[in-house]
Amino acid sequence: MPLSVTLLSTQADCDQVLADLDDSRKNLDFRRLQLERNRDNATERATTLDADIASTEAEVSSLNAVIASLPDGNTKTEMQNRLRRADFRLFSLQQRKSQFGTTAVVLFESQLNETNLRIGSLDTDIGEVQGRKAALPA
Repeated sequence: MPLSVTLLSTQADCDQVLADLDDSRKNLDFRRLQLERNRDNATERATTLDADIASTEAEVSSLNAVIASLPDGNTKTEMQNRLRRADFRLFSLQQRKSQFGTTAVVLFESQLNETNLRIGSLDTDIGEVQGRKAALPA
């Protein structure tokens, strides 16, 4: 939607609007930087988390096989305890993946796209107000 820059009747009005738009632009630039860093960190963590999940799943699988072949006793109880710890570690890793893994990367990228669109829109608005200011008498 185009701005109603014709409502701005003095250069002072334009300066005030430009100052507010500039503040918004700075905030969006900072937000973009945060999102880029979050995306980069999530990308690094996603790779590590995927590897950790794969190794923990393999551990759970092997412990299940070992436990099934063991007779009742201390060794079987110890292996069952290890299995519970591995299951919990797997659960924790999967929770972290949902918050910081590949899904988080996609969400950060989406937020980054939205922020970039808002910056583009603000730049257009700033250009319109600057054009209006240039057309007004000093």
